[in-house]
Amino acid sequence: MEELKLLRKLGFTEYESRAYLALARLGPSSIKEVVIESKLPRNKVYEVLEKLEQKNKVISLPFSPKKYKITSPESLKEDADDISKSVDSILKIIENPRKEEFKDLFWVIKGKKAIEDKLFEKDKSTEKEILSCNNLSKVLYKNIREMEKMVKRGVKVKMICTFDKNKIGSYKEWLSTGAEIRVFNHKKFGPILPRISIFDNSIARLTLGKPEVKNEEDYITIWTESKAFSQMLRKHFMNMWKDSKPLKLNKYLNTK
Repeated sequence: MEELKLLRKLGFTEYESRAYLALARLGPSSIKEVVIESKLPRNKVYEVLEKLEQKNKVISLPFSPKKYKITSPESLKEDADDISKSVDSILKIIENPRKEEFKDLFWVIKGKKAIEDKLFEKDKSTEKEILSCNNLSKVLYKNIREMEKMVKRGVKVKMICTFDKNKIGSYKEWLSTGAEIRVFNHKKFGPILPRISIFDNSIARLTLGKPEVKNEEDYITIWTESKAFSQMLRKHFMNMWKDSKPLKLNKYLNTK
Protein backbone atom coordinates (compact mmCIF):
# COMPACT_ATOMS: atom_id res chain seq x y z
CA MET A 1 0.00 0.00 0.00
CA GLU A 2 1.50 3.33 -1.10
CA GLU A 3 0.16 5.24 1.92
CA LEU A 4 1.97 2.92 4.31
CA LYS A 5 5.22 3.31 2.39
CA LEU A 6 4.87 7.09 2.47
CA LEU A 7 4.25 7.21 6.22
CA ARG A 8 7.27 4.95 6.79
CA LYS A 9 9.39 7.39 4.80
CA LEU A 10 8.07 10.19 7.02
CA GLY A 11 9.36 8.42 10.13
CA PHE A 12 6.34 6.38 11.25
CA THR A 13 6.88 2.80 12.40
CA GLU A 14 4.90 -0.01 10.73
CA TYR A 15 2.35 -0.13 13.59
CA GLU A 16 2.15 3.68 13.81
CA SER A 17 1.46 3.86 10.08
CA ARG A 18 -1.34 1.30 10.26
CA ALA A 19 -2.98 2.93 13.27
CA TYR A 20 -2.70 6.39 11.72
CA LEU A 21 -4.24 5.21 8.46
CA ALA A 22 -7.06 3.55 10.40
CA LEU A 23 -7.88 6.90 12.02
CA ALA A 24 -7.56 8.63 8.65
CA ARG A 25 -10.19 6.29 7.18
CA LEU A 26 -12.53 6.21 10.20
CA GLY A 27 -12.29 9.67 11.71
CA PRO A 28 -12.44 9.97 15.54
CA SER A 29 -12.45 6.39 16.82
CA SER A 30 -12.13 4.21 19.88
CA ILE A 31 -9.34 1.73 20.55
CA LYS A 32 -11.63 -1.11 19.54
CA GLU A 33 -12.48 0.52 16.22
CA VAL A 34 -8.81 1.15 15.44
CA VAL A 35 -7.97 -2.48 16.29
CA ILE A 36 -10.63 -3.77 13.87
CA GLU A 37 -9.65 -1.40 11.07
CA SER A 38 -5.87 -1.72 11.40
CA LYS A 39 -5.84 -5.44 12.30
CA LEU A 40 -3.23 -4.69 14.96
CA PRO A 41 -3.07 -6.44 18.38
CA ARG A 42 -5.18 -4.56 20.92
CA ASN A 43 -2.33 -4.20 23.44
CA LYS A 44 -0.13 -2.69 20.70
CA VAL A 45 -2.75 -0.16 19.65
CA TYR A 46 -2.77 1.42 23.15
CA GLU A 47 1.00 1.82 23.01
CA VAL A 48 1.08 3.07 19.42
CA LEU A 49 -1.63 5.70 19.91
CA GLU A 50 0.15 7.00 23.01
CA LYS A 51 3.36 7.41 20.98
CA LEU A 52 1.50 9.14 18.18
CA GLU A 53 -0.05 11.47 20.74
CA GLN A 54 3.41 12.26 22.12
CA LYS A 55 4.51 13.07 18.56
CA ASN A 56 1.49 15.38 18.21
CA LYS A 57 0.12 13.33 15.32
CA VAL A 58 -3.11 12.39 17.12
CA ILE A 59 -5.03 13.65 20.14
CA SER A 60 -7.29 11.83 22.59
CA LEU A 61 -10.84 13.08 23.10
CA PRO A 62 -12.53 13.13 26.53
CA PHE A 63 -15.16 10.51 25.78
CA SER A 64 -15.96 7.20 27.38
CA PRO A 65 -14.64 5.07 25.88
CA LYS A 66 -11.73 7.29 24.94
CA LYS A 67 -11.52 8.25 21.28
CA TYR A 68 -8.59 9.39 19.19
CA LYS A 69 -8.42 11.65 16.15
CA ILE A 70 -5.73 12.94 13.82
CA THR A 71 -4.44 16.40 14.64
CA SER A 72 -2.94 18.87 12.15
CA PRO A 73 -2.86 16.61 9.08
CA GLU A 74 -1.04 19.40 7.24
CA SER A 75 1.97 18.59 9.44
CA LEU A 76 2.58 15.61 7.12
CA LYS A 77 3.29 18.03 4.30
CA GLU A 78 5.65 19.97 6.56
CA ASP A 79 7.45 16.71 7.41
CA ALA A 80 7.73 15.89 3.69
CA ASP A 81 9.10 19.38 2.96
CA ASP A 82 11.68 18.95 5.73
CA ILE A 83 12.79 15.63 4.24
CA SER A 84 13.03 17.20 0.79
CA LYS A 85 15.20 20.03 2.16
CA SER A 86 17.39 17.51 3.98
CA VAL A 87 17.82 15.47 0.79
CA ASP A 88 18.77 18.63 -1.13
CA SER A 89 21.31 19.45 1.57
CA ILE A 90 22.83 15.96 1.38
CA LEU A 91 23.01 16.14 -2.42
CA LYS A 92 24.95 19.41 -2.19
CA ILE A 93 27.41 17.77 0.19
CA ILE A 94 27.79 14.78 -2.16
CA GLU A 95 28.32 17.03 -5.18
CA ASN A 96 31.01 19.09 -3.43
CA PRO A 97 33.32 16.72 -1.57
CA ARG A 98 36.34 18.10 0.28
CA LYS A 99 38.63 15.61 -1.39
CA GLU A 100 38.72 15.94 -5.14
CA GLU A 101 42.00 14.26 -5.97
CA PHE A 102 40.15 11.12 -7.11
CA LYS A 103 37.29 11.22 -9.57
CA ASP A 104 35.51 8.45 -11.45
CA LEU A 105 35.95 9.18 -15.14
CA PHE A 106 34.09 6.19 -16.56
CA TRP A 107 31.19 4.08 -15.37
CA VAL A 108 28.61 1.73 -16.86
CA ILE A 109 24.82 2.08 -17.04
CA LYS A 110 22.84 -1.03 -17.95
CA GLY A 111 19.35 -1.28 -19.46
CA LYS A 112 17.65 0.93 -22.05
CA LYS A 113 15.25 2.55 -19.53
CA ALA A 114 18.08 3.50 -17.15
CA ILE A 115 20.05 4.94 -20.08
CA GLU A 116 17.06 7.01 -21.27
CA ASP A 117 16.51 8.36 -17.74
CA LYS A 118 20.19 9.30 -17.41
CA LEU A 119 20.14 11.13 -20.75
CA PHE A 120 16.97 12.99 -19.76
CA GLU A 121 18.52 14.18 -16.49
CA LYS A 122 21.72 15.27 -18.24
CA ASP A 123 19.76 17.16 -20.90
CA LYS A 124 18.23 19.32 -18.16
CA SER A 125 21.62 20.44 -16.82
CA THR A 126 23.36 21.05 -20.17
CA GLU A 127 24.25 24.71 -20.66
CA LYS A 128 25.55 25.21 -24.20
CA GLU A 129 25.59 22.23 -26.55
CA ILE A 130 24.27 18.70 -27.07
CA LEU A 131 25.49 16.54 -29.92
CA SER A 132 23.80 13.16 -30.26
CA CYS A 133 23.41 10.17 -32.57
CA ASN A 134 20.07 8.48 -32.14
CA ASN A 135 17.67 6.40 -34.26
CA LEU A 136 14.75 8.56 -33.00
CA SER A 137 12.51 5.54 -33.32
CA LYS A 138 10.38 6.45 -30.29
CA VAL A 139 8.43 9.60 -29.47
CA LEU A 140 9.53 10.29 -25.89
CA TYR A 141 7.30 13.24 -25.03
CA LYS A 142 9.06 13.95 -21.74
CA ASN A 143 12.38 14.25 -23.59
CA ILE A 144 10.83 16.25 -26.42
CA ARG A 145 9.36 18.82 -23.99
CA GLU A 146 12.70 19.12 -22.21
CA MET A 147 14.55 19.58 -25.51
CA GLU A 148 12.15 22.38 -26.50
CA LYS A 149 12.99 24.13 -23.21
CA MET A 150 16.72 23.68 -23.81
CA VAL A 151 16.59 25.12 -27.32
CA LYS A 152 14.56 28.09 -26.07
CA ARG A 153 17.17 28.85 -23.41
CA GLY A 154 19.91 28.84 -26.04
CA VAL A 155 21.32 25.30 -25.98
CA LYS A 156 22.51 24.23 -29.44
CA VAL A 157 21.20 20.74 -30.24
CA LYS A 158 22.50 18.74 -33.20
CA MET A 159 21.30 15.20 -33.85
CA ILE A 160 22.26 12.58 -36.43
CA CYS A 161 19.72 9.83 -37.09
CA THR A 162 19.05 6.95 -39.44
CA PHE A 163 16.09 7.34 -41.79
CA ASP A 164 13.00 5.16 -42.09
CA LYS A 165 9.86 6.27 -43.99
CA ASN A 166 7.74 4.51 -41.37
CA LYS A 167 9.03 6.86 -38.65
CA ILE A 168 8.00 10.17 -40.23
CA GLY A 169 5.75 11.02 -37.27
CA SER A 170 8.59 10.55 -34.82
CA TYR A 171 10.98 12.70 -36.89
CA LYS A 172 8.36 15.45 -37.11
CA GLU A 173 8.03 15.55 -33.32
CA TRP A 174 11.80 15.78 -32.80
CA LEU A 175 12.18 18.48 -35.46
CA SER A 176 9.47 20.52 -33.74
CA THR A 177 11.81 21.01 -30.77
CA GLY A 178 14.07 23.29 -32.80
CA ALA A 179 16.95 20.82 -32.89
CA GLU A 180 19.03 20.52 -36.05
CA ILE A 181 18.76 16.97 -37.42
CA ARG A 182 20.74 15.30 -40.19
CA VAL A 183 20.58 11.83 -41.72
CA PHE A 184 23.48 9.45 -41.12
CA ASN A 185 25.71 8.86 -44.16
CA HIS A 186 25.85 5.06 -44.32
CA LYS A 187 27.97 5.03 -47.47
CA LYS A 188 30.80 6.93 -45.83
CA PHE A 189 30.60 5.84 -42.19
CA GLY A 190 29.32 2.26 -42.39
CA PRO A 191 26.02 0.48 -41.76
CA ILE A 192 25.70 1.08 -38.01
CA LEU A 193 24.96 4.49 -36.47
CA PRO A 194 27.20 4.94 -33.42
CA ARG A 195 25.08 5.75 -30.36
CA ILE A 196 27.03 8.66 -28.88
CA SER A 197 26.18 11.92 -27.13
CA ILE A 198 28.44 14.78 -26.08
CA PHE A 199 27.34 17.41 -23.56
CA ASP A 200 29.10 20.79 -23.37
CA ASN A 201 32.26 19.23 -24.85
CA SER A 202 33.09 17.67 -21.47
CA ILE A 203 30.71 14.74 -20.75
CA ALA A 204 29.87 11.92 -23.16
CA ARG A 205 28.20 8.55 -23.54
CA LEU A 206 28.72 5.58 -25.84
CA THR A 207 25.89 3.03 -25.96
CA LEU A 208 25.93 -0.56 -27.17
CA GLY A 209 22.46 -1.66 -28.29
CA LYS A 210 20.82 -3.30 -31.28
CA PRO A 211 21.95 -4.99 -33.47
CA GLU A 212 24.92 -5.99 -31.27
CA VAL A 213 22.74 -6.42 -28.17
CA LYS A 214 19.32 -8.01 -28.69
CA ASN A 215 17.54 -7.43 -25.37
CA GLU A 216 16.86 -3.84 -24.24
CA GLU A 217 17.56 -4.72 -20.59
CA ASP A 218 21.09 -5.73 -21.65
CA TYR A 219 21.93 -2.43 -23.38
CA ILE A 220 25.17 -0.97 -22.04
CA THR A 221 26.23 2.69 -21.88
CA ILE A 222 29.73 3.82 -21.05
CA TRP A 223 29.31 7.21 -19.38
CA THR A 224 32.34 9.44 -19.01
CA GLU A 225 33.35 12.79 -17.56
CA SER A 226 36.72 12.58 -19.28
CA LYS A 227 37.08 15.84 -21.16
CA ALA A 228 39.72 14.38 -23.50
CA PHE A 229 37.50 11.43 -24.43
CA SER A 230 34.47 13.70 -24.85
CA GLN A 231 36.40 16.02 -27.17
CA MET A 232 37.54 13.04 -29.23
CA LEU A 233 33.92 11.89 -29.67
CA ARG A 234 32.92 15.46 -30.52
CA LYS A 235 35.44 15.57 -33.37
CA HIS A 236 34.09 12.29 -34.70
CA PHE A 237 30.52 13.60 -34.46
CA MET A 238 31.38 16.82 -36.30
CA ASN A 239 33.05 14.81 -39.09
CA MET A 240 29.85 12.77 -39.50
CA TRP A 241 27.76 15.94 -39.29
CA LYS A 242 29.70 17.60 -42.10
CA ASP A 243 29.00 14.67 -44.43
CA SER A 244 25.35 14.13 -43.46
CA LYS A 245 22.35 15.76 -45.15
CA PRO A 246 19.65 17.74 -43.30
CA LEU A 247 16.51 15.78 -42.47
CA LYS A 248 13.76 17.20 -44.71
CA LEU A 249 10.24 15.82 -44.54
CA ASN A 250 8.52 18.07 -47.06
CA LYS A 251 8.19 15.47 -49.80
CA TYR A 252 6.79 12.93 -47.36
CA LEU A 253 4.38 15.34 -45.64
CA ASN A 254 3.30 17.00 -48.92
CA THR A 255 4.03 20.44 -47.53
CA LYS A 256 6.16 23.25 -48.80
